Parts: sequence; structure tokens; C-alpha cells
Amino acid sequence: MNDWYREERREARRVGSLAFRWVLALIIISLVIGAGMWWLNVATSHVRGQGEGVVQRNSAENWLDAQARFEENYAEYESTLVRLDAAYTAHIAAPDDKTLQQTYLGTIGYCTSLVADYNADARNFLREDFRASDLPASIDASTCTKE
Repeated sequence: MNDWYREERREARRVGSLAFRWVLALIIISLVIGAGMWWLNVATSHVRGQGEGVVQRNSAENWLDAQARFEENYAEYESTLVRLDAAYTAHIAAPDDKTLQQTYLGTIGYCTSLVADYNADARNFLREDFRASDLPASIDASTCTKE
């Protein structure tokens, strides 16, 4: 082999080795930057999550929705109490009537569900601050029975 060929081979290996090192360095740098960005994202997620929660709670859309939901749930609760009284009166008037008994028990179940929804909203982070002052802070589920 002549010297020219050896020199070309040596130069080709050097350039190939240099290119390989650059590619490897770029891959390592990309991995380090990606890991750093991931770590920063994880490290700040708690603070960002709290901030996003406050922004969502204070949004006009949430404010209106929460107020409307409290008003609707309480109005539905009050109308259910009226229906509960009627169902109880009918059930007492005819205690052997299974339909009236089922209607009464179903109304109790519905009332209890409404109370649970209202009380859950009263403790909900996004809704708790928007209950009107004339509405109760919570409703006792025992108001749903007449016995």
C-alpha cells in the first residue's frame, strides 16, 4: 500500500470519528436539556396547579355557573320538600298502597341525592365561595324524611 492511500484512510477515520463524536455530543446534550425541562416541569407543577386552580375558580364562567348551580339545587330541594310532604300524606292516608309507598320512598331518595349534591358543591374548591349569603352553608339530610 502506498502512503497516499494510508493517509486517506487515516483522514477518513478521523473525520468519521469526529462526526460520530459530534452526533453523540448532540444526542447527550438533547437528552440533558430534555431531562432538565422535564425536571423543571415536575418541580413547578404544584405551584402551577394551584395558580391554575385559582384562575379557574375566579373566572366569570365558573362564578356564574357556581351561583346558578347553588340556586337551582336549593330551589329543587325546596320543591322536593313540598312533593315529599304530599307523598308522605298520601302514603299515610293509604299505608297498604304499594305505589304510594314507592313514590314516598323514591322522593326520599331523590331528596337525599339533592342534599348530597348541594353539600358537595358547598365544599367544592371551585364553587364554595359563590354560594349566596341567604342560602344555607349545608343541608341536613334528615330533613328528607317525615317519620
